[in-house]
Amino acid sequence: MTPKPRLTGEPIMRILCKKTDNLVGFLYQWNNGDLQPAWLDDALADVRYEPISDAA
Repeated sequence: MTPKPRLTGEPIMRILCKKTDNLVGFLYQWNNGDLQPAWLDDALADVRYEPISDAA
Protein backbone atom coordinates (compact mmCIF):
# COMPACT_ATOMS: atom_id res chain seq x y z
CA MET A 1 0.00 0.00 0.00
CA THR A 2 1.05 3.53 -0.63
CA PRO A 3 0.81 6.37 1.90
CA LYS A 4 -1.37 8.41 -0.49
CA PRO A 5 -5.09 7.96 0.34
CA ARG A 6 -7.44 6.02 -1.92
CA LEU A 7 -9.95 8.51 -3.28
CA THR A 8 -11.19 7.04 -6.56
CA GLY A 9 -10.98 3.63 -8.15
CA GLU A 10 -11.97 2.11 -11.46
CA PRO A 11 -12.38 -1.48 -12.61
CA ILE A 12 -9.55 -2.46 -14.93
CA MET A 13 -10.00 -6.26 -15.14
CA ARG A 14 -12.78 -8.80 -14.92
CA ILE A 15 -12.04 -11.75 -12.63
CA LEU A 16 -13.29 -15.01 -14.15
CA CYS A 17 -13.43 -18.55 -12.76
CA LYS A 18 -10.97 -20.75 -14.70
CA LYS A 19 -13.30 -23.76 -14.58
CA THR A 20 -16.60 -22.15 -15.60
CA ASP A 21 -15.60 -18.78 -17.14
CA ASN A 22 -18.22 -17.17 -14.88
CA LEU A 23 -17.64 -13.60 -13.76
CA VAL A 24 -16.67 -13.72 -10.06
CA GLY A 25 -15.40 -10.17 -9.50
CA PHE A 26 -13.53 -7.11 -10.73
CA LEU A 27 -10.01 -5.87 -10.13
CA TYR A 28 -9.93 -2.17 -9.25
CA GLN A 29 -7.03 0.25 -9.60
CA TRP A 30 -7.09 3.16 -7.19
CA ASN A 31 -5.83 6.69 -7.79
CA ASN A 32 -2.72 5.92 -5.69
CA GLY A 33 -1.81 2.85 -7.79
CA ASP A 34 -3.12 0.21 -5.35
CA LEU A 35 -4.92 -2.81 -6.83
CA GLN A 36 -7.85 -4.44 -5.04
CA PRO A 37 -10.16 -7.29 -6.03
CA ALA A 38 -13.89 -6.81 -5.49
CA TRP A 39 -15.55 -10.23 -5.34
CA LEU A 40 -19.20 -10.72 -6.28
CA ASP A 41 -19.43 -13.57 -3.74
CA ASP A 42 -16.69 -15.53 -1.98
CA ALA A 43 -13.08 -15.10 -3.12
CA LEU A 44 -11.76 -17.88 -5.36
CA ALA A 45 -8.19 -19.05 -5.89
CA ASP A 46 -8.49 -20.60 -9.36
CA VAL A 47 -9.21 -17.48 -11.43
CA ARG A 48 -8.00 -15.65 -14.50
CA TYR A 49 -8.02 -11.94 -15.29
CA GLU A 50 -9.41 -10.40 -18.46
CA PRO A 51 -9.00 -6.70 -19.30
CA ILE A 52 -12.28 -4.81 -19.33
CA SER A 53 -11.62 -3.58 -22.88
CA ASP A 54 -11.49 -7.22 -24.15
CA ALA A 55 -14.97 -7.89 -22.78
CA ALA A 56 -16.66 -5.19 -24.86
